[in-house]
Amino acid sequence: MNRQWLVAWVGLVLLVACESAEEAPEQPRLSGGVWNLEAASVQASGSAMLPGSPIAIPVSLTGTGEQYQMSVTFAEDPQSVEATGGFVFSVEVSTAGLPLRTERFPIQGSDRFTGNWELRDGQLRMQDLDDSFVMEVLEFTDNRLRVATVPDVSDFEEFDLEGVTVGEARAEFLLTR
Repeated sequence: MNRQWLVAWVGLVLLVACESAEEAPEQPRLSGGVWNLEAASVQASGSAMLPGSPIAIPVSLTGTGEQYQMSVTFAEDPQSVEATGGFVFSVEVSTAGLPLRTERFPIQGSDRFTGNWELRDGQLRMQDLDDSFVMEVLEFTDNRLRVATVPDVSDFEEFDLEGVTVGEARAEFLLTR
């Protein structure tokens, strides 16, 4: 009886050990390929001054990317990142659901970012000489990376939206390889 108990115990230990090894799937890697921008969007809110008046009205900004020709390369040693190419953000400014105007802004990757990256605790952190970005990783597989970030509202100043002040924003990006 003791021998059967010993065989059963060894079998159980081997079974549990094998299941544990199988349950740990390999984590996707950020490096090792070129990621292409598939989608970009931004949602923002703020205010706009009425022409010839000191009155500001609440506005919302909705930006959708188009003409995607941007790619991002993440290297492993050192952990560097470089964006090349570009895309166009089409941004609609509206108030109370009524469109006020639409502007198109070209975004160039190399003008935006070349620096280092780190993937930790569900966040993608990127830093260059001038800026640092923290993006929440929403989805990460071998061939899809979807991230969200809260851009600095001062970034909107360069978009030249005369009379519009942005108070808060959220952007999402989808990259595939």
